[in-house]
Amino acid sequence: MIKKQPLDEFEEIRLLEDLFQHIVPKYHEAHDIMTSLLDFETGKEIRVADLGCGFGDLTRRIIDAFPLSIVFGIDNQSPILERTREKFRDSTEQVVFFERDLNNTAWVNDLNHLHAVVSSFALDYMTEERHKAIIQEAYDKLEPGGRWVSCEFFRSQDSRINRVFHDLEVSFIQGALKDERISGEQLDQLGSSTILRREHHICTVDQKLSWLKEIGFSNVDAPWRFLNLAIISGVRE
Repeated sequence: MIKKQPLDEFEEIRLLEDLFQHIVPKYHEAHDIMTSLLDFETGKEIRVADLGCGFGDLTRRIIDAFPLSIVFGIDNQSPILERTREKFRDSTEQVVFFERDLNNTAWVNDLNHLHAVVSSFALDYMTEERHKAIIQEAYDKLEPGGRWVSCEFFRSQDSRINRVFHDLEVSFIQGALKDERISGEQLDQLGSSTILRREHHICTVDQKLSWLKEIGFSNVDAPWRFLNLAIISGVRE
C-alpha cells in the first residue's frame, strides 16, 4: 500500500481555495445574505472588519456592493493571506490585510470607527470564552449604528437536525464529485488538510444570541438558518 503523503503548504492552500465552496452547503447564499444585512447606502464610505477573512470571498462581496468601502481582512494563516493579497492586488486602496490571531486581543489594533464587523466560517475555531470576548472587542470598536454579522456552524439541541445536516454534507460532496466539480483525488487530499482539522468549539444559536444581548447589541436575531448553519446579526445603538 502506498502511504499518502501530506500536502505541502502551497498544495493545501490551493486545494482549499478550489474546494471550500463545494464542501460547505449554501456557502455563496450565506455570503449574499450577510452582505445584504449591511444596511448602508451604496455610496457610503463604510469601514468593515472581516474576521478570519480566508480567501476573501466575503470581502469581495462587500467591496462589490459598497464601492467606497474599506475592508480590513484579519487572518492568522500567512500562506492564505499571501494568496488573498495577490487576488486583491488591484484593490489595495479598498482592502487592507492584517496577519493577526483572533486569540490575541491585539487583533483590534489600528481598527477604529468601524461600521460593521463580519465573520464567516471562522469563529467556531475559537473557544466559547474567546468567542464571546471577540464579540465584546468588536462591539467596542463599532460606531453607533454599527452592525455585527457572522455565520458559522452551530450545534443543534435536536440530534436529528445534526444528523440531517451531516447526511446533506455527504450528499453535497457526492454531487460535486458526480458533476466533476471536484475529483476523487482532491477529496482524498482534503483529508490531509491541517487547517480543516483544527479543533472546533461549536455552541448553539441560543448561546450566541445571548452573548450579543449581554454585551449590549440590539436587534439581535438569527435572520437566516439552514440546519446547522446560521447567520447572527446585531446592532450597536
